[in-house]
Amino acid sequence: MHDSQTTPTSTAPNLLPVQRNQLVVPVPEDSFREAFEEAREWLDNVHERMLGGPDEVLRQNMHSLHLGLITLRRRWSPEQWRRFCKETAKKHPLRPFLHQCPFTRRAFERPRGYAGDAVLIDYLYMDRAADELHAGREIYKYMHQQPSSLSVRERKLLLARAIDETAERVPGGARILSVACGHLREAESSRAVAEHRVGELIAFDQDPLSLAEISHHNPLDVVKPVCGSVRALLSGKTKFQDMDFVYSAGLYDYLSDAVATRLTGLLFGMLRSGGRMLVANFAMYPPETGYMEAFMDWWLIYRDEDGMRALLGEVPLDQLASVRLYRDSQDNVIYLELTRR
Repeated sequence: MHDSQTTPTSTAPNLLPVQRNQLVVPVPEDSFREAFEEAREWLDNVHERMLGGPDEVLRQNMHSLHLGLITLRRRWSPEQWRRFCKETAKKHPLRPFLHQCPFTRRAFERPRGYAGDAVLIDYLYMDRAADELHAGREIYKYMHQQPSSLSVRERKLLLARAIDETAERVPGGARILSVACGHLREAESSRAVAEHRVGELIAFDQDPLSLAEISHHNPLDVVKPVCGSVRALLSGKTKFQDMDFVYSAGLYDYLSDAVATRLTGLLFGMLRSGGRMLVANFAMYPPETGYMEAFMDWWLIYRDEDGMRALLGEVPLDQLASVRLYRDSQDNVIYLELTRR
């Protein structure tokens, strides 16, 4: 614990920490206005302490900010929380201060039309702190080491291992599909791709800029960039068949239950016998969720294990050889792995 001058409880007595799975009773509407004002004053105090302070004070107050925001998110109703983000956090002078961090700012500004674009994820894969000035550097360094950031980097390595394992399982001709692939950085970490031991890795994404980046960094006799949308998959306009491994890393965090269920059935149908499918989804709720929504305007769809199992609704059970659910080392990302008979 930090001392009383750097914790959110020092300026906002109602911001008592709420554990990830702790059930809380939302603030009644008739007393929400008072809590709303108290939270605004707390942001004022956090902002004041961050201004001009040494690096250690800034990091301590980033911790306080994260803790206070996730506590508010869990304590308030979704409507109350969204109102706070829109009416207070978005307009507060703390926001432009935090946006000195390029990672935080890019999510909010959405230069490619959505928050979690491939360039943003690269800020988590790579350490670009040396490129930034004082406050932006320290905020970025803090965000780079948060559990969700560690989970994203772990996810990349897990996918690279899965590509290599597929190449071992299907020597010489493995066919792999990555849906909403972003910059496909996991391929750059795959020995099988580098050694041309994969028959074909289809990099499917709607962003031509991301596909251009893929073409620049990968062997094109192995990696095949294909421009297309999830809508095209769902409508049947774009189809892939006889795949040995199909995966999607960050897409499901943005899909409704109905769309995710439909897509899961379609992707499973693209597998040949013995093929495997892997999808990832952030679990409810990483510690950074409050900060992401309040100051990055980055809203994901979080699921638990039951929510992931529900995505099997359009998968033919008689064609399922195995189903596996597991979490990453940070307890932040849930993986659903399916194997076809």
